[in-house]
Amino acid sequence: MPDPLVSIIIPCFNMGELLSETLESVQNVYESSLHQVIVVNDGSTDPRTLEIFKTITQHQVVHKENGGLASARNAGISIAKGKYLLFLDADNLLTDGYLKKGVEVLDNHPEIDIVYGESEVIGSGKERLFTKPFDLQTLMSYNYIDACCLVRKRLFDDLGGFDENMKIMGYEDWEMWLRAALNHKKFFYMEGVIVQQYRVRNDSMLRKIDKQKRDVLYEHLEKKYPGLINMTGVSDFYYKKFDIHPIGWTAKLFIRKYFPSWYKQLIRKGKISRYL
Repeated sequence: MPDPLVSIIIPCFNMGELLSETLESVQNVYESSLHQVIVVNDGSTDPRTLEIFKTITQHQVVHKENGGLASARNAGISIAKGKYLLFLDADNLLTDGYLKKGVEVLDNHPEIDIVYGESEVIGSGKERLFTKPFDLQTLMSYNYIDACCLVRKRLFDDLGGFDENMKIMGYEDWEMWLRAALNHKKFFYMEGVIVQQYRVRNDSMLRKIDKQKRDVLYEHLEKKYPGLINMTGVSDFYYKKFDIHPIGWTAKLFIRKYFPSWYKQLIRKGKISRYL
């Protein structure tokens, strides 16, 4: 039997009920001849979740000690047979965006390594996570590319897996995209293409990261990429502008936020610069 085209990797830790819904969404677009589904049990302890793992017979389930998202994704990568890899969190729902248009992009453009699209917030109808066309300068300041990407497997052969040395999980996907970009890997943004439905949870990993822990993560990235990552650079730059013209700077931000039409009109008339 030939290798699948896409390996879908789903890490899961104690989210059995949500995992069931996630697998249903995968099943809606799944073709056995084209797709491999790998569910990675990252040391779950919840009895209901463990029971649900036992019911998964059509797809591959990998059991490992708890090690975090980076470790779980790497475990999936190590046994993936697909030419392309798709990362899906156990609480989100997959659409056919990647498996149709995403695969088409990679098939027709061998120079492209990573394809990303848009995520629709579950239940909102219209709200989407912020994303944008690829821009390295922006990526060096913050992550706007969700972990749910379609990636050539050869990229991980070249660069290695997700960074398991990050003391606090939650930004390992950002580090991966930074590493890829700084090693000249090419990104493609499928604007307007919904690739997943994203669940916003109050107990999500990112929401539980406090300011101190987030600073530890930023420090890790700054040390790993010295001179390239500066999480205070943008704020320092704008702080200096504020220091020179505090009233004008504050007024400009206020108008831009609450009176966008007037703001654009002032730009057209040459009263203010379009750049902050």
